[in-house]
Amino acid sequence: MDLRLTWAIVLTAPLLASGSDSRALPDGYTRRVWQTQDGLPENTVQAFAQSAGNYLWIGTSGGLLRFDGERFAVFDHENTPAIREDSIFCLTVTRDGSLWAGTDGRGLLRYRNGVFRTYSARDGLSNDFIRSVYEDRAGTLWAGTDDGLFRFQGDRFLRIDGTAAIPRLAVHAVRQDRNGDLWVGGSTVLLIPAARGRESDTAREFHLEGLGSVARVKSILETGDGTVWVGTVSGLQRLPPAARPGGRFEVVPEITSTVRALLEDRDGSLWIGSIGAGIMRYANGRFTRVTAPDAPPSSTVLALFQDNEQNIWAGMQTGLLRLSRTAMNTFPLPEAANADFGTVYPDPDGSLWVASTHLYRINPRRDAAVLVPPPAPGVRVRNIYRDRSGAFWIGTEGDGVFREKDGARTQFTKRNGLVNDFIRAVMETRDGSIWIGTDEGLSRWHDGALSSYREPEGLAYFSVRTLLEDSRGDVWIGTERGVSRFSDGRFVQDDVTRQLRSQKVWAIHEDSHGGIWFGTRGSGLLRWRQGKLSSFSTPRGLASDSIYQILEDRAGTLWLSGPNGISAVAREDLDKAADDPAFRPAVTLFGLSDGVEATQIYGGVAPAGCLTSAGEVWFPSNRGPVRIIPPGADGAPHAESLPQVVIEQVVVDGRNVPLSGRLVVPPGDGRLEIDYSAVRLRSQERLRFRYMLEGFDHDWTDALRRRGAYYTNLPPGQYRFRVQAFEMNMPQSVTEAILPIHWRPHLYRTPWFAAVCGLTLLAAVLAVHRLRLRQVHARFQAVLGERSRIAREMHDTVIQGCAGVSALLEGIASIDAQEPPSRKELLDCARSQVRATVDEARRAVWNWRQNGATSPEIGLLLGQMAQEMGQTSHIPVEVESAGKPVPLDPEVEHDVLMVTREAVYNAVRHAQASQVRIHVQFDPDALSVKVVDNGRGFDPVQAISTPGEHFGLVGMRERTKRLGGLFEVRSTLGKGTQLEFRVPVRSPASLRLQSSQ
Repeated sequence: MDLRLTWAIVLTAPLLASGSDSRALPDGYTRRVWQTQDGLPENTVQAFAQSAGNYLWIGTSGGLLRFDGERFAVFDHENTPAIREDSIFCLTVTRDGSLWAGTDGRGLLRYRNGVFRTYSARDGLSNDFIRSVYEDRAGTLWAGTDDGLFRFQGDRFLRIDGTAAIPRLAVHAVRQDRNGDLWVGGSTVLLIPAARGRESDTAREFHLEGLGSVARVKSILETGDGTVWVGTVSGLQRLPPAARPGGRFEVVPEITSTVRALLEDRDGSLWIGSIGAGIMRYANGRFTRVTAPDAPPSSTVLALFQDNEQNIWAGMQTGLLRLSRTAMNTFPLPEAANADFGTVYPDPDGSLWVASTHLYRINPRRDAAVLVPPPAPGVRVRNIYRDRSGAFWIGTEGDGVFREKDGARTQFTKRNGLVNDFIRAVMETRDGSIWIGTDEGLSRWHDGALSSYREPEGLAYFSVRTLLEDSRGDVWIGTERGVSRFSDGRFVQDDVTRQLRSQKVWAIHEDSHGGIWFGTRGSGLLRWRQGKLSSFSTPRGLASDSIYQILEDRAGTLWLSGPNGISAVAREDLDKAADDPAFRPAVTLFGLSDGVEATQIYGGVAPAGCLTSAGEVWFPSNRGPVRIIPPGADGAPHAESLPQVVIEQVVVDGRNVPLSGRLVVPPGDGRLEIDYSAVRLRSQERLRFRYMLEGFDHDWTDALRRRGAYYTNLPPGQYRFRVQAFEMNMPQSVTEAILPIHWRPHLYRTPWFAAVCGLTLLAAVLAVHRLRLRQVHARFQAVLGERSRIAREMHDTVIQGCAGVSALLEGIASIDAQEPPSRKELLDCARSQVRATVDEARRAVWNWRQNGATSPEIGLLLGQMAQEMGQTSHIPVEVESAGKPVPLDPEVEHDVLMVTREAVYNAVRHAQASQVRIHVQFDPDALSVKVVDNGRGFDPVQAISTPGEHFGLVGMRERTKRLGGLFEVRSTLGKGTQLEFRVPVRSPASLRLQSSQ
């Protein structure tokens, strides 16, 4: 058939359903597959269960998995000693929260309160190949094995088959019906009455169609209508409720493959998982096949399960499959494998044109699509546009643009005036002009003539991506390097074109308030309104910084497509965010996990998406056109509740720490890792997290999709870790988990240790201060002592010597010149006295001491002193001694001599005595000296207290006290004076030296 005729038929005839592909009619479910590269230990998935925390537990041939919707936690023999066999064949969660897992040859596992326990032969199980584990409504746990049926009683398993009432059998399925009867299937089918499975209860055996192993039972299920379905090796059989009293199971002819799994969903549909025929669904009396994604291809289904979020999970031999009803799904097209869908155009007649490697037209009812041939052989269509006259403009990749109207076709290429043959966008303006954006410039078709515009004519850049006519009639052209505005027949340069000069503008939209929105490749979303350019990007809440298309629905919601999905945001929220940078808009993300796995949204060729009159949103992708039914529209899924955020693991200084309420951490290095999650088994792409460690962080940390918080060099103290989860489209609605943390400090960092150290330091400072004061005081006392010593020595030597010389000189002066011998004698005596005084003064200043080994005995010294004093004063001075003389320390000897001489000097100088007696008493350890005169006497108390007078008495007392001796003066006016002192023969310094040695 001629292509032109074919196009005429397509444009005028109603569309017919293709029916050539099993995927032609969408089933309303989106698919997502996980394999080993996504976290599975092995691809064979055999069982499912869901715990109270909404975690999905998955039994695989390579271990037991816990899944929160984002990450898998694997339990196997390598990290869990209780697991001795990694192949998990069946799972169930009992009402006490325990997870029971049947293994393929190593008994039964129970997981409760974070602890695994194994049940095997020692616990009553005579066979370790567990094929079914089930809890009935009474709370009784049943275990079916390759050899026997067991009931859990106490803490052991009791075998109940192999009796007269219940024959011996291999068990692969156990289920309870609405009457409380127990159906057991394996090598046969038994119905154990509602008498709770006592050994005395007689079981009824049902015979299935088929002989031998073909009738072996793999699964049993009673649906809501009371029908009992039995999956066997040879297919599916059922027992209607009316036939139950004495009837037989009937074969379901539509299912001929081994039925491994049966599931009734909340809508009442029956799901059938088979070996070799994939997944079938029975609803409204019809069987339909539910296909898995092309990759990985699999027709072997081992388990089926519906979670609390109404996702359908299929365990397959080649991976894990999730089927979810979401607002976003991919519309399958015939013969469209591996096609790159670039544009979706809404025809005014209600149909959709989808351009890709092939060209398709979807009928207005959205239940069929046809493959439309290109306008010429070998031509690849990029986009479609219908103008107001009804003519079709078909943009191609390298063959220019075709115009189809009333069976007539015109092709425009570079040869007849088109600026370039690679078409990016087509648009009609209000004056009837057709604007054509290409890879190398812009063309305008008006009244049958073409005009071209390039950079020399004012175009911002040659590569055109999008076109828009605004409410004023101006044409906006988005290019790979800036935006141009065509107004009144010329290109206009203004603030917005200058500010967008370096941007890659792929989408332009005008809102009802006159704002112009620009979608860029890499710089987010921009709004130009009232002379101000506002910017929105991922740090301010957008899902992506690359915007391929901008659409606005009747509710004022902007739909933005980008490489990682499609997002919806209220324009009012963006307007608020433009005025308040702290405001966070509510963004709903329809990500890749909401649609077909590995979906890539496309852009760069217009139109890269469209809105239909029914409110549907369509975007092109590599898997076909993506359709989104907005919330509130018929067929849209219900809003999802916000999942509870949970703290899963805490690692302190590289060690896992068990979680139990408040966390008390021993002293360490300050490294803290907290892993958290939110359990949602649907897509988590819209979930965002933020956390804060109170006591350390000053504000929230936006973690976006990251599932961990990391801290280093954390000081000891009291903290509270808070983590919140929220949806992008509901940033103010959050769920939160809190973990109090007490990080104990090292001993040296505790307050009491610091206090003790502070007190110790204060005591040390005080001690040093007191020592310093003592040293200063000692030095001061030493200075005073030395000063006093010099004063005493000067008084007892120099002053007394000078006084003696003065007396001699006075005597010489009083002698008549006629007596030369006497004068000469006194003069010689004076000279000797002067020399002796000088020597004594020198010794006094330098504190010289005579060597004790060569010094004369103290008595002799006192005798010499008395003789000299007598000669000088002409007063007799007598010396007498008693006791055995003992050697004295030089210091003691010197001071005794000085004190005695001062006493004698005072007697002859001041007392006007006519006689002086010195009495010396030697004791073994002390020396007593008494000096007595018969002078005029004095008042000792008055003499000592009078300032500046009688320094000799003070000096004598100080010398005696320094030696540790006693000093006493007794005197009466007119009756003479008696001075007595007693000192030890060893000085205190000498005694200290001996004790230290």
